[in-house]
Order: sequence, then structure tokens, then C-alpha cells
Amino acid sequence: MNPFFFGPPDHRLYGVYHPPAHSQRPSSQVLLCPPFGQEAVRTHRLHRLLAEHLSRQGVHVMRFDYFGTGESAGADQDGTLTQWRDDILMAHAELTLRTRAQRTTWLGTRLGATLAIMASELCDQPVDRLILWEPILDGQAYLKELGEAHARETFVAVVHAQRPSALVRDEVIGFGVSEAWLKQMNDLSITKLNPQCKEACIHLARAEDTSSTGPLSVKCEAMGTRWQHIPTSTSVAWHTEEAGGSALVPPDLLRQLVAASTGDLA
Repeated sequence: MNPFFFGPPDHRLYGVYHPPAHSQRPSSQVLLCPPFGQEAVRTHRLHRLLAEHLSRQGVHVMRFDYFGTGESAGADQDGTLTQWRDDILMAHAELTLRTRAQRTTWLGTRLGATLAIMASELCDQPVDRLILWEPILDGQAYLKELGEAHARETFVAVVHAQRPSALVRDEVIGFGVSEAWLKQMNDLSITKLNPQCKEACIHLARAEDTSSTGPLSVKCEAMGTRWQHIPTSTSVAWHTEEAGGSALVPPDLLRQLVAASTGDLA
């Protein structure tokens, strides 16, 4: 595991490269695109363990933080969806420079999956596989979800006279957001998303979430790209602050993510 900074001096991003333990598998690389806010806290350990599992199978893996998040430069309010989209492209270029891998997979979680779709439209060479774990496909619905979670998690009955507003203004459970971020999130719609990849677009979510992705599957199939839904049995409480100190690493989900990343899913 090799932590490092990359990008121009005024836009330094933090990355962690997991080199392959052996070279038996054909040269392949996986870029992990994290979610937003508390969801990133929830999945940090899972992404690390996923990277370790993949590297032991001979895969190059890279994790990174978007600008204004985690260990990267910038403040919370500096982040926007278009900026984070471009950060994925920058991280992809950095990983490819290090590995010269022949095959590329991007695995995005929640908003990270949405950003991966957005970035795929601008990538010079389409990636081979997109893995989308519960992507955010309706920005306004997501803001409502975030606002309700913020009101719930920040309300203390013995301190506050009334529950705070569920309208997202400048913070979501400890993570600041800007007006530009809010505007772009309000404009986010599945109709504006056009995933681009060579081989397959794999959607991981609970079975009841399949109906919302219909437009994406149609677009993929029209381009000759395979669309595959993989049902998960894991129900994640995404917006519990710090997850009560617990870590999200369901074994079955980890196995599914590893299999999807290596192309071993049936």
C-alpha cells in the first residue's frame, strides 16, 4: 500500500496505490470512486479491504479523495460535482501512468458511482467496466434524503427546542456544501447520465432498486454494452453519523464487489 499526493500544486489530491501481489492475472486495474460525506466514512474500511483483496489477486488498485475531501487539498465548500468528476479522470490518468494496465474498471459507490458515469462520458479511451453500487440518479431526491438525515442526526431533544430544518443549506451531518454543489445536485437527473464503457455496466443494489435504472440499461444496450443487475441482500444505513463507531464490511457484499471487479460474476 503506497500513499501519495498527485495533481497540480493548486489541486493536490490524495491517493493510495495497492500494487498487485503477483502477475498471474492479465494486467488490469481498478479505480475506486468514493461516495459523499458520511457515506464515505461508512465505506472507507470496505474500500480498503476491497483494494487489499484485489491486489492479492494480481490487480492494480487505487483509492483516492476528491478535492476538498479526506486528505486532499481544499475545503469542504470547494467541492462540486463537475470538479469531482474531473478528479476521477485525473486519478484514472495517474493510475494508468503507474500501471500501463490493459484493462480498466471503475467502481463507484453511491454518488461516486454517479460521478463515475459522468466521468466516463469524457474519458479519452472508454474503460472496460463500470461497477455502480447504488448510484444516485435523482439529485433532488438525494438532497431530500440528506436533509432528513441531517435533521435526524443533529437533533438532540434535551438541547434543541425543535428539530432543525430538513432543507440542505450549507452542511450535511458535519460536511459542508456550497451553493454550486447544491445547484449541480438539484440539476442531477438520470436523463442526463450516459454511461460509456466497452464491455459491461454492472449495477449492484437491492432488488427493489432495479426499476429506477431502466433508462441507463436501455442506453447501454443501445451502444452494445452489457447491462447487468446484481441484487444485494445488504441494507445499508448510509446516513448514520460515524455509523455509531461501527464499520461497514458485510462479507457477502465484499465478495460480490471483488467478483464484479475481477469479472468473475456469472
